[in-house]
Amino acid sequence: MLDKALHHQLGNFVHTINTGPDALDPALFTGPQDRILLGLKAHANTISYARLTALEDSFPMTRAVMGDGPFNAAARIYAETPPARASDNNSIGAAFPAFMAEQGLEDSARQLAEMEWAWLTSYNAADAPSLHLGQLGGMDEAAMLALHLIRHPAAHIVPLHAPLSGPITEQLSGFDGRDDAAALLLTRPENDVLLRPLDTLTAQIFTMIQKSTPMGNLLSVILEQGGEDAPLEPILTLIGAGALMAAPAPGT
Repeated sequence: MLDKALHHQLGNFVHTINTGPDALDPALFTGPQDRILLGLKAHANTISYARLTALEDSFPMTRAVMGDGPFNAAARIYAETPPARASDNNSIGAAFPAFMAEQGLEDSARQLAEMEWAWLTSYNAADAPSLHLGQLGGMDEAAMLALHLIRHPAAHIVPLHAPLSGPITEQLSGFDGRDDAAALLLTRPENDVLLRPLDTLTAQIFTMIQKSTPMGNLLSVILEQGGEDAPLEPILTLIGAGALMAAPAPGT
């Protein structure tokens, strides 16, 4: 654990890098003030470059679609925002899609950035066994209705604000060119991240599963929403995509 003096020194160093020379505690450094500030400026430039590189690496398709100039201009502004400054380079892109929305950038570019960040999150998620359709085969109706479901840690959903198009469609499973998808589901049941467009009802069911939820409750919602013709289809779609796990019933 850091002692108080070292903790203060590191804190002041980072604060000076982030906010400017007025925050510098001169007692922490030796030598002429101008040389100290020159060294800090060089270090700040290195940090800024690393942040921009991390953003470029996190959003390669977004950068390609926007173009280097517009992407880098947005990234430079974002890199100086509090969320970016508070993040390490592995998580610096988490708030970038929201920043793009605040800046009024195109929906298609922001949507692509959301997809790319969800892809990274899914790829880096903890390993866990997903529920397979074959596991339902040995269950009777009562057991299936009582089965509690939770999200797989690598499963994420991205609401769609614009029709799917561009390079992302080449990686989609089950994409037939339709433009009525409500959301994009990202899963990693094995080693690779899979992307699948979802209709409104299936996306709604996935969003409902914030915690352990009985399948019977999900079926009730599906029936209420007009899915009586194929009530199991949204759930089976999610299971087939590797988006769900079986969870112990509460109290067991």
